[in-house]
Amino acid sequence: MVDYKFTLAEARETLKLIRAQIDQLRQAQAKLREAKHKLSELNRRHLNNGRIGDAELGHVQRRQRQLGETVSQIVREIHETGAVVKGIDDGLVDFPSTIQGLEIYWCWKVGEDDIEWWHPRNTGFADRRRNSNLPPGATGANVGESTP
Repeated sequence: MVDYKFTLAEARETLKLIRAQIDQLRQAQAKLREAKHKLSELNRRHLNNGRIGDAELGHVQRRQRQLGETVSQIVREIHETGAVVKGIDDGLVDFPSTIQGLEIYWCWKVGEDDIEWWHPRNTGFADRRRNSNLPPGATGANVGESTP
């Protein structure tokens, strides 16, 4: 993962670039959940003396593995931008920053139009605060920090 600190403007620009990946990630995660459910169902039938074809079981296992690899790859690609995936199902993404010496995340989730929230890095989503509550001029900084 890239160690990058975003200004609010940079986080917003990065969000524009990764929105499609976030949608793809959520879709792949949903399909992975379906494959896991199907595999569990097939194994349960097998344990109850039901007969299942090796081909069907193998197909579902391969599909599950493929979807797991897809999910992992998309997460890696998003992390390479410096953004941090915090919740796939919710589409929760954080962007590290520092405001007046405080380590924070700009916080966004699917369904929100823009990045309007932040929280200290040592807390989570439940402690989100509106950007409008920041001190005047506090938009995050990467001055003197490493950039990708």
